[in-house]
Amino acid sequence: MDLDLIIRNGTVIDGTGRPRFRADLGVRDGRIAAVSEGEPLQGRHSVDAAGLIVAPGFLDIHSHADWILPLEDHDDILAPLLLQGVTTIVGGNCGFSPAPVTEASIPLEDGYSEMCRERAFEYQWRSFGEFLGEMERRGMLLNCGFLVGHGALRYAAMGASTTAADAAQRQAMRDGTRRALEVGALGFSTGLAYAPCIFASNEELLAMLRVVAETGAVFTVHGRAYSWVSALYTPMIGGTAHNIRSVRELLDLGRQAAVRTQLSHQIFVGRRTWRTHRSVLRDIERAAASGLDVAFDAFPYTCGNTTINVIFPAWFLADFHRLVDDSQALKRLKREIDLLRLALGIGYGDLVLLHVGRPELAELEGLDFAEIARRLKKTPFDAYMHVARASGGKARILLYTYSGDETNEAPLRAALSHPLCSFMTDTILTRRGKANPASYGTFPRILGRYSRDLGLFPLEEAVRRMTSYPAERMGLAGVGRIAEGGPADLVLFDAASVADRTTREQPDLPPVGIHAVLLAGQIVVQEGRLIPGPRRGRVLRR
Repeated sequence: MDLDLIIRNGTVIDGTGRPRFRADLGVRDGRIAAVSEGEPLQGRHSVDAAGLIVAPGFLDIHSHADWILPLEDHDDILAPLLLQGVTTIVGGNCGFSPAPVTEASIPLEDGYSEMCRERAFEYQWRSFGEFLGEMERRGMLLNCGFLVGHGALRYAAMGASTTAADAAQRQAMRDGTRRALEVGALGFSTGLAYAPCIFASNEELLAMLRVVAETGAVFTVHGRAYSWVSALYTPMIGGTAHNIRSVRELLDLGRQAAVRTQLSHQIFVGRRTWRTHRSVLRDIERAAASGLDVAFDAFPYTCGNTTINVIFPAWFLADFHRLVDDSQALKRLKREIDLLRLALGIGYGDLVLLHVGRPELAELEGLDFAEIARRLKKTPFDAYMHVARASGGKARILLYTYSGDETNEAPLRAALSHPLCSFMTDTILTRRGKANPASYGTFPRILGRYSRDLGLFPLEEAVRRMTSYPAERMGLAGVGRIAEGGPADLVLFDAASVADRTTREQPDLPPVGIHAVLLAGQIVVQEGRLIPGPRRGRVLRR
């Protein structure tokens, strides 16, 4: 057998969850041509993997790299993903996608994508199919499949309207969803806490979800609430905890549409929300047991990146640029935010500014808002609104108290250890501002801290839930497994030493223990270094 590369003496964890086994792998033309558990293989080149685990490349089921991939220099920006073993990402999450667009919707896209962008670029596409074709033409550092985002569909159909969609607008979004799915979109995503998706009714969502279900694609959703009290529900206090209510509404949408449902980044925000984690996970389990095809994903940190607008209610977001300077509106907003913080157990010290986009405020990046308030000699609320106003609501923050803190990780560990959970980064990776640690350490942290050190799940199960399981959720046949005929996208790591090294003070430290990463049979990372060469990433179509 004429092979390009032999990976010898490794211990294979093939991504299916089966026990590890000793085997040599033979690679030819970018694919796995042989998995030999005994007979020696011969090839032009070889890699000695003695003492290492050989696993499928990791799949990040929830990425926000869509506005980075069109850039000519995206290799440098997205390199931290490859360095931690990620070979495939799924973009288009939380309703954010760069296509489809119209001439009129492009400025709106530029506005709502500011949080995710490195810099502006020209949209050399209009349809979703043209976008996929352009990504194939330009080449990508990693493999990527894309969801079509509700935000892009809504802007194309409705402009900047914050009203309910009428029948014609629902039909336009429905048709746009179908066209995207027909050309290879993995599914449809929405972000019900972000404008413009925040203004959608369930009737509007069902119009698109029924198309998703008809085509067998996936519905991924950022819910309206991840905290027990949310400004997006009225009354703010009273009744069922809002994050429980949000999950139940999403599960009901999934049932009504009979659609495969992926609940994005299942988190529990605020110290007083942590107690709800058992109820939320129980509701998901019951829905799955009753026949709904539902699962969720989570990241292994008690912080996550989001927009500065995340704590603002819908009434404020609907007219942000006027109300941000309206003294009466700000008084009302302060009352609501103070009540929300008190109810949730979140302080301004739990909100860290990552990127503001204003040179005169850049020195504040990396600081929490309690410290920013001291430096600006303002109250914490006024400091927060000053940054929101200066950035046009586009500043990026890192919010702590996600499913725990340094003293209590019970909610986080319950989510990560759940068999319906895939692992992901949810990171917004740019060169602007400070980093989310998930950009650098997510998958090594799962393998090291949560599998090896804490024993939440066996290593084989950890690998399955970062490879074949999320691939199955996204409808990516053959991805995330080591099998003859499959893509030679591989990670070689040391199970005894693999670890995330990020800290709150240094969130951009690279991991240890990732010895090599292969993409399409070529070594692209070796001993923590990116190996120069042509882009080998593929557009993955459903």
